[in-house]
Amino acid sequence: MLSNPAEKFALGTVQFGISYGISNDLGIPDDSELCRIFDIAFLNGITILDTALAYGNAEERIGILTENRFNVVTKFVNVANKLALKDSLEQSIKRIKTEQLYAFMAHNSNELISNPDLWDFLCAEREKGRIKKIGYSLYTTDQLEQLLLLEMKPDIVQLPYNLIDRKFESYLPELNSYGTEVHIRSVFLQGLFFMDTESLPEKLQPLKSTLLEIKRLCKENNLTIAQLLLSYVNHHPLINKIVVGVASARQLLENISDIATEHLSNDLLEQIKMINVADAELLNPVNWK
Repeated sequence: MLSNPAEKFALGTVQFGISYGISNDLGIPDDSELCRIFDIAFLNGITILDTALAYGNAEERIGILTENRFNVVTKFVNVANKLALKDSLEQSIKRIKTEQLYAFMAHNSNELISNPDLWDFLCAEREKGRIKKIGYSLYTTDQLEQLLLLEMKPDIVQLPYNLIDRKFESYLPELNSYGTEVHIRSVFLQGLFFMDTESLPEKLQPLKSTLLEIKRLCKENNLTIAQLLLSYVNHHPLINKIVVGVASARQLLENISDIATEHLSNDLLEQIKMINVADAELLNPVNWK
C-alpha cells in the first residue's frame, strides 16, 4: 500500500469543461475553485491529470491554471488520417502548454482498429519524445482483443472497472505482462452508486436491487459507499491509477479521506464477487439515455 494512498488517484477533468455525471448538481467549477482543486491534488501527491479534447475547454484550463505541475494524459477523437491526428496532437500540446504529454490516447479505440496507420503515427511521435506513452481508452473487451490481435500493445490503457463492472478483470494479468499502465474510470459509475434508489430513472430500475445490496454491505461493515468503492479498487495489485472526477475541492478532500480505508475483509470480498448484474449493458452510461 502506498504511504500516501491518494497518490493512486489520477484527477479526471471532464467536469472542468462540461457539466457531467448523473448526480452532479454543482456544475463546472470556476477558476478559483479549480485552483483550489489543483493545489489540493498537488499537495496530496496526485501527479496525473486525465483530460480529453472532448471535455469542453478542460485542456485550456489545465494549461492556464496548473503551472505545469502535473503529468497530463489527453485523448484524441474523430481523426480521419495521420494528418488530422498530427493536428490534434499539436493543438493539445499548445492548449496544455507542455513540451511532452505524459500520454496521448485514442478516446475511441475503434478509430485505431479501423485505421491502424494512426498507431504507426503514435509510435513515431513517442520515439520523438513528444509523447511519453501511447494507448487507448476501452469500453468493451472485444475492442481490447481486436487491438492486441493487431499488435497494438499499449503503454497505457483506460478502462471501466468498479465493484459491479469487472468485465476486464481477466485481461489485467496479460496487460501487466506487457508493462501496460492500467488506469480505471467509472469507479463511482458517474455517481450512480450514490443515488437514492427510490428516485432512479425508469431505465435504471433494474439496478435497484444491486444498489440496495451494496448499501446493505456498507451498513454491515460500517463503511460509507465511497469507502467501499474506493477500497475495492485501491488494493487491486494490477491497477495503477484510479481516475476520479470532482466538481469541488470538498469532493476531492472527501475522496482523499475515503481512499485511506483499510483492506476489505476476505468475507466481504467474497460477498462482492457474488453480486451479478443481469443486464450488463446498464453498466455503460452510454446506454442510460
